[in-house]
Amino acid sequence: MRLDAAKKREMCATSRYFSKGGIGKINKHLYVVVKSASDDRNELIVKPAEDKEERWKGKSASKAEVVIVFEGMIWSSQGLPDQFDLSKAVVVSFEGDKVRFFDFHTMSGGGYYERIRE
Repeated sequence: MRLDAAKKREMCATSRYFSKGGIGKINKHLYVVVKSASDDRNELIVKPAEDKEERWKGKSASKAEVVIVFEGMIWSSQGLPDQFDLSKAVVVSFEGDKVRFFDFHTMSGGGYYERIRE
């Protein structure tokens, strides 16, 4: 059975994922922090290797923000490198009470996590 484009978009927009301990897995190298206090910032965890972890913090968690993960680095849409290729990227959208994401590299993993407010 083939899904039409509208149905695929709807599935991506409504797939709810559940975090564990306030951390949501996007893929084996990228995680989003969904548990935050009112003064926290948008946050991603990048794990380029099993024993290495880097944290990125963006705007206040109360502010909308879109970032792109490409080649293990976090980029704003205004600062993408010349060799940028969307098919190898993950887009993460911090939206008030949700964090949406889509992994274009695997063409899967689209959905959202609800934020957990303390």
